[in-house]
Amino acid sequence: MKLKIKNLKFSLGFTLIEMLVTLGIITALSAMVLGYSRKSETTTYLVREGNRIAFELRRAQNQAMLMLQQDSESEKVCGWGIYIDQSDLPHVEQFLLFADLCEAGESNGNSKYDGDEEKTETIFLLKGVEIFYSDASSIVFIPPEPRIEFDPNMDNAKIQIQLKNRPETYYEIRISETGQIYKELKLN
Repeated sequence: MKLKIKNLKFSLGFTLIEMLVTLGIITALSAMVLGYSRKSETTTYLVREGNRIAFELRRAQNQAMLMLQQDSESEKVCGWGIYIDQSDLPHVEQFLLFADLCEAGESNGNSKYDGDEEKTETIFLLKGVEIFYSDASSIVFIPPEPRIEFDPNMDNAKIQIQLKNRPETYYEIRISETGQIYKELKLN
């Protein structure tokens, strides 16, 4: 027994509409993945640099607790800190780690950066990252506790960083009067 099938057509390809719909779905998914990837890249850069600034603050704090001194015996170190040049705000791309030297004949320093004689290291931020706000130019840890001093004199300090061309997201580092360091990613 043979069956004869007449007028049945089988299509072995896709129609133009099916291909356009598929292409549209793939394009939409690709755009979402790329958008997410760029946002996470921004977040990663800011978190990395925020952690690095916090690390440098802790390094200054540890050096103060250890009462580390410079090689020169004529200069006694009375504290360690970081300095952010306020004249370059809102586009600061570096900051300094410095040793607060004692005043002549005194056992304490002035708790602020006094220039190149106190500079020990320049720390450059990653390319494209900048400090756009800092309410303290100097943050100094004074041994042995260590006690913390801000210049200008205040109870706590705040440093904010962002990507140069993306001000909608920034990272904030806060330093309390007890030396605690808090970090937070923020959206404008």
